[in-house]
Amino acid sequence: MNKSILTSILLVFVIAFSYAQETAIEGKVVDNLTKEPILGASILIENTHKGTTTNELGEFIIKNVKLPVNISTSFLGYKTKKISVSKTNLIIYLETADNRLEEVVVSASRTQKRREDVPVAISTITAKMLDEIKPITIDQVLNQAAGVLMIDLGNEQHMMAIRQPISTKSLYLYLEDGIPIRPTGVFNHNALLEMNMAATETIEIIRGPFSSLYGSEAIGGAINFFIANPTAIPTGSFSIRGNDQGYTRMDAKVSSTFNKTGVYVSGYKSQIKDGIRAYGDYNKEAITVKILHSFNDKTTWSNTLTNINYYSEMSGSLDETKYKNKDYTSYHTFTFRDAKALRFNSTLKHIWDDKNNTSFSLIYRDNTMKQNPSYRIDSRADFDSYTPGQLNDNSFNSYGFVAQHNMKFDKLTVNLGTSLDYSPNTYEALETSVYRNAEGIYESYTLTGDYLSNYAVDLFNIGGYFSGEYKLTEKIKLNAAIRIDQFNYDFTNRLGADASDYKAPNTETSFSAFTPRLGAIYDIDKGIGIYANYSNGFLPPSVGDLYRGTDVPLLDPSKFNNYEVGSWLSLFNNKLYIDVAAYYLRGKDEVVSVSVLEGDVSIRENRNVGETEHLGFEYLFKIKPIEDVSFRLSGSYSEHNYIDFVTKLVDGEATTDYSGNEMNGAPNWVNNAELSYKPGFIEGLRLGLEWQHVGEYFTDQANQYTYGGYDVFNARVGYKKGHWHIWANLLNVADKLYAVRASTDWGRTTYTPGTPRTFNLGLEINLF
Repeated sequence: MNKSILTSILLVFVIAFSYAQETAIEGKVVDNLTKEPILGASILIENTHKGTTTNELGEFIIKNVKLPVNISTSFLGYKTKKISVSKTNLIIYLETADNRLEEVVVSASRTQKRREDVPVAISTITAKMLDEIKPITIDQVLNQAAGVLMIDLGNEQHMMAIRQPISTKSLYLYLEDGIPIRPTGVFNHNALLEMNMAATETIEIIRGPFSSLYGSEAIGGAINFFIANPTAIPTGSFSIRGNDQGYTRMDAKVSSTFNKTGVYVSGYKSQIKDGIRAYGDYNKEAITVKILHSFNDKTTWSNTLTNINYYSEMSGSLDETKYKNKDYTSYHTFTFRDAKALRFNSTLKHIWDDKNNTSFSLIYRDNTMKQNPSYRIDSRADFDSYTPGQLNDNSFNSYGFVAQHNMKFDKLTVNLGTSLDYSPNTYEALETSVYRNAEGIYESYTLTGDYLSNYAVDLFNIGGYFSGEYKLTEKIKLNAAIRIDQFNYDFTNRLGADASDYKAPNTETSFSAFTPRLGAIYDIDKGIGIYANYSNGFLPPSVGDLYRGTDVPLLDPSKFNNYEVGSWLSLFNNKLYIDVAAYYLRGKDEVVSVSVLEGDVSIRENRNVGETEHLGFEYLFKIKPIEDVSFRLSGSYSEHNYIDFVTKLVDGEATTDYSGNEMNGAPNWVNNAELSYKPGFIEGLRLGLEWQHVGEYFTDQANQYTYGGYDVFNARVGYKKGHWHIWANLLNVADKLYAVRASTDWGRTTYTPGTPRTFNLGLEINLF
């Protein structure tokens, strides 16, 4: 036999023998958009019983495998991926599924749950939505969720309306990775300006009371912002965006995993300079660092640090004449808001076995918000005169923890948890004398040397909670939760007993709350189900309710009872998805500022005398008739009424009584719709048209004045190719004059104008 032929035959046998050798397949499973590792993904070798799941770093290994093989990779919320494997080191990218029932939500139990297993109204703003919309402000994505109306007051300042009218009340709980960004008692309706939008990967919105898990303030809703995790592979990006109204922003991100440690850094710097609003400039710097270390497959340690530095001029709202004439000049020349926020969260998680796991989080916060607020200056002051104003400083530190243990049994799942928060809070307000010149401009101010307030309050909250889910039958699940809270406010008046106007005594105030929740889910058929729940929420008096007068009022926590039914349907192979909820929410013992006149003595005091009711219907319809086109309609119809609401008493008789009136700032109809087109013949291109509708509402408590609402259209286009992503968003296409908020006091209506036609352009470069 020819020597070369023999050599060739031997070589073939050697290759074949080597190819049939048993080896180990190892690799990582990664989200195709975020590049984050996917924990718990299932990897199966087809036609065998071999398989495994991924760890916290997305890693897996299957030993004793003969190549080549076909493997199937799947995880809840992602499309199953099948590939042929002929090498040992893999990176498998999974794409998120279109079926919303397959979404994984965390906020409802602090653990991963399928959306269809949660008997509450919950919406998700996904990483894909954030990537496509490229919002400048958070309202541009939150308003796409059913039942949500977030009001953009400019420069990332805002108000919220979820199952409540538009207001500044502390009825919403804002969280970051499941931890409240502010402690109980020092709510600020502008708290979301303390978030790092660039680091946010997903947002979950629970509508309605959820105090049984999170405690106080989760009344209208709880909004949970999840910080992105370190990526499984090296990633980095830089983007710049801006518009023709003076706005610019630069973002930067970098992330990777080194052995068992992942690092993620993300931040942005934004500003408005010489925008449409005179005296309306602002600047903000935000940075987040997250380090995730995996000791082994069972124990992980995550540390997240966020720092926010924010400053904004406060131009104030417009009177009717300025608003209708599109005159955006300001009466103010020196008012401002200066916020600094530092948050640190260290979380240790351990999986004991396939039925038990524990998490423990340590929390630190350091916040300061200084203001020379325009709303503290009397807008009715005469020209060429002096009127009072104030400089104030509200600061707090927080030290706390949250611990939770999760157990699984045959038909029962149990979550046990506890939380503790100790937050020393200080507040001081210095009186100013403000000069309003002959043209009506608030020109300057001087300090009078007098304090309006100066106090310290040590806030202490300890709570414990239990939640459980029981599988009654194959189609029926029962859900229940209970939380018990104890609050203690230790108040010190730093002005002393000689204060002339402000002399609230040093005091210690305690509150307690017991909040249950009951729910049930009936899984009618594949993709069709209904649920019902009862939930209770509570709101202890805030520091401002208690200590900014001459006496400390005797107040109890406000209580809210919510009754809700809902349903979901996923039909025609996920081409139609419907999610609806109907609710009735009743609040009692709400705090009302009451003016009391007895003879010649007039005082104003806070009392637990308010009672309101809120009922509505929320809906989401999503239709995808063909692969390239999708349509979404989300919205709500609601009614909000005063049941018992007296704000003035003269010699014991109610002289100002709004009982039976509709609540002001409460539009009945709120809708948001979007038509999206992603042509298959141009990969990476997307086109979208959005409609935002807000209906008519009363602007005053007496129901004498109304605002007609508005309809605004936005257009979006984006193109992603390789390492490049470019987008253009045209807001308010028709350049419609509208107000995001209108309010009437003393017969005068003021308006916060919405965005005029604005062209936004952005460019992102992915460095790896």
